[in-house]
Amino acid sequence: MLPDVDGLREKILREAHNAPYAMHPGTVKMYRNLRPYYWWQTMKKDVAEFVAKCMTCQQVKAEHQAPAGKLRPLSIPEWKWEKITMDFVVGLPHTLRKHDAIWAIIDRLPKSAQFLPIRQGDSLDKLVELYVAEIVILHGVPVSIMSDRDPRFTSRFWGSLQRALGTKLHFSTAFHPQTDGQSERTIQTLQDMMRACTMEFKGNLDDHLPLVEFAYNNSFHSSISMAPDEALYRRRCHSPVCWDIEGLRQLEGPELV
Repeated sequence: MLPDVDGLREKILREAHNAPYAMHPGTVKMYRNLRPYYWWQTMKKDVAEFVAKCMTCQQVKAEHQAPAGKLRPLSIPEWKWEKITMDFVVGLPHTLRKHDAIWAIIDRLPKSAQFLPIRQGDSLDKLVELYVAEIVILHGVPVSIMSDRDPRFTSRFWGSLQRALGTKLHFSTAFHPQTDGQSERTIQTLQDMMRACTMEFKGNLDDHLPLVEFAYNNSFHSSISMAPDEALYRRRCHSPVCWDIEGLRQLEGPELV
């Protein structure tokens, strides 16, 4: 049980909500993020009240309605990063590196995502080069790509990817022009997090996108009842709020352990 010594509980709540690596999670997400490491009797109530009083959250988070109509069910992936969805956030202010868009690539099984800063005018070959450098080297080549963009984009992307890999085998992948809603929900969350960053920490997407990605993947997701990092690596990644873990708790001094 975490004692309320020198406002320690308030410090933990602030760290788990306001820190750049946390990115203003909602009540359920924040509570489930903290629960593996801390507990006190009024913890759930305190988390709810803390989030409700956050002015940044009140200003940037809108009620996201589920899209109307029935979505066509898709087969469940058998392995991680085997079937992906991709989408783009465009029309953002230019950064010093000339980035004005974000490429969101989401794994449909553990729901992990990578957010890549790009230029809206980047060529297909440039996107493929980035995909190989950031995705293929870590997760391999997908067997299915789903996007609500023009199917011709997906087809050209796949052909360009095969050329970049230098393969002589003309294998094909499945294309799904429809969406299961996963990319839409991820984009909504990403936009909320980026708005919170702009208000709370200033700067631009080049400054904050890496920690936005960390916060997204290391936070509880209700659809899988765990964090994407937990589904992918079998545990969450360490963050400063995990000081209670053996070996880290000494950072706060012996009187708090």
